[in-house]
Amino acid sequence: MVQINNILFCTDFSEGARIAVPFAVDLTQKYGATLHLLHVHQDPGEMTEFEISSEIKMDWIRVAHSLGTEAERKLKAFCSEEIGEGLKSCHPVLVCGKPHFEIVRYARENSIDLIVMASHGLSGWEHALFGSTAERVLRESPCPVLVVRKPK
Repeated sequence: MVQINNILFCTDFSEGARIAVPFAVDLTQKYGATLHLLHVHQDPGEMTEFEISSEIKMDWIRVAHSLGTEAERKLKAFCSEEIGEGLKSCHPVLVCGKPHFEIVRYARENSIDLIVMASHGLSGWEHALFGSTAERVLRESPCPVLVVRKPK
């Protein structure tokens, strides 16, 4: 019998994530698991390739901090509004870094048994060059990954 104790749901607060969340909630309830709700925002240190001066870099760090605070508020709201009551527990987690790397790292470090996430439709040359976060997580994940597509 498959035993699932920890489910990781990754969100970017998009419509796709809202479509995928019922899958995570239903599986969490079915297995009596703990739901880990993860949002990764881009590390400001990774986004300063085009910096012109130290003032601009400092302004960007302030903006990134503000975005992090807003993401934390959204994560808590997402947990209460989209997830709701009835779960054993829901742990909202906000981390900073590259999304696919941080998702896989979190899964490894927290004994995650299943990752649930939305697919994000990159198309054309962007998809050919970069792939998607979901594809990268699928390739590197230490556990099964359920990728939920947005209906057409």
